[in-house]
Amino acid sequence: MGLELYGRIEDLFLDKEAADILWSKFISVLLDLDVKNVLDIGCGSGDFCKLAILNGIKVKGIDLSYAQVKKAKDKCDCEVKNICDVNEKFDAAVAIFDVINYMNDEELKKFFGCVEKVIDKYFIFDINSYFAMNDLAVGTLKAEDEEKFGVLYSDFEDDVLTTEITLFEKEGECYKKSQASIIQYYHSIEKLCKFTNMKLIKKLPISLYESGEIEKWILVFEK
Repeated sequence: MGLELYGRIEDLFLDKEAADILWSKFISVLLDLDVKNVLDIGCGSGDFCKLAILNGIKVKGIDLSYAQVKKAKDKCDCEVKNICDVNEKFDAAVAIFDVINYMNDEELKKFFGCVEKVIDKYFIFDINSYFAMNDLAVGTLKAEDEEKFGVLYSDFEDDVLTTEITLFEKEGECYKKSQASIIQYYHSIEKLCKFTNMKLIKKLPISLYESGEIEKWILVFEK
């Protein structure tokens, strides 16, 4: 599974400075809305959950990746779970760093319905702009540390960004090779509004990489 493999390689490619900026903006939104408890959908390695806790927000994380949840366990209350299997209630839910872009139209319609069932007030998430997917994301990235070496090759066509992942992990004197692909979809704000009964109450333009363009939008929907 592509997302599971990406979970094992994300630490090589995550721009921590950009992530800190985005996480801080989400915290500001949550505090402004006086959110007391939140569900982090696609919590990854738990860094946002940890920041939320430091800011006095009770948080639970869920993710589909066993590798990511394993990393997050020492930072927050989290588990491997699909949003549609969550039975608890929260003031709000968040989905940060491309979670929405990993779902196609049909998946999103079901996803939004499941989110509405677990929140009392707000759903806050980010989406990539067309510029980010068509210009910033395309190409090849390479990164390595002492234990592994990874390559990401991405191509964008017909509103679909396909990323081929190649990972070499050290095993003794040799390296084990793993490969998989992940797909992200461009979604306009107007289209997303048609997938939910929630009301869009705020949209915040975000630039994380000094491109001078809008790279992401943070969207706040109210139930």
